[in-house]
Amino acid sequence: WILKIMAGSVLNPLRHLLETVEIRADNPKHYLYFYVASQLMFIPSPLPFIITAWVLAAGYFFKWRGFLLLFLSFGTGIPLSFQVGRILKNLGFNVRKYLKSGSLSGGLEYFDKFRRLIVEQPVRMCFLLMWAPVPTQLLPFLVGFLTDVSIRNFSLGAIPSKLIHFSCPLIIGLEASSLSSALNGESTSTLSVVVLILPVVMSIGLLAGMAYYVKGKLEEMKNGAQDDETYVNKLIV
Repeated sequence: WILKIMAGSVLNPLRHLLETVEIRADNPKHYLYFYVASQLMFIPSPLPFIITAWVLAAGYFFKWRGFLLLFLSFGTGIPLSFQVGRILKNLGFNVRKYLKSGSLSGGLEYFDKFRRLIVEQPVRMCFLLMWAPVPTQLLPFLVGFLTDVSIRNFSLGAIPSKLIHFSCPLIIGLEASSLSSALNGESTSTLSVVVLILPVVMSIGLLAGMAYYVKGKLEEMKNGAQDDETYVNKLIV
């Protein structure tokens, strides 16, 4: 509930600002404003719904041209959040060391195996991880901070995953009759209802698929089916 209050303190002023400012889709400056705002929103934080509200507003104001804005914003914002995490990791913040010395030492083996799996299947795992129920601006940061996957492989998996995910709320915004109804998800057209349900179904399906896939791979590692020498060469602890 604390996060909801914090998110509300950000979203409510933003909503009032957008409702009182006339935004025209034919003005290039407004595309630039929305793009810059999106990059600021990708600064890692635990606040929920920030990116979703931005996508809904982009759909309402820019209609189908909002897809271009979505592609450009996510194409730079997601790697940006990842890079912040990687910079902190390179500065010497060693999560593994804290796990080993703390009360969570029992999870160290699982943590190492999970990092190994991401290194060996980077594109597939990053695609699946982006559907986890964690704020969008925080997920890339965590992957950059906790793993050794390259930014190239991360982007190949994560950016398409998030574009698919957020295409649905963009269509809801596109179909909305007003900005307020867009942000509240009140559009009642058949298309809007379908795209409102679709990401929920896809999230459940992909998370279940990821859990099944990860469980199988971790079992293989536990049984010694993977080549440890290959892992040592790939993973720098």
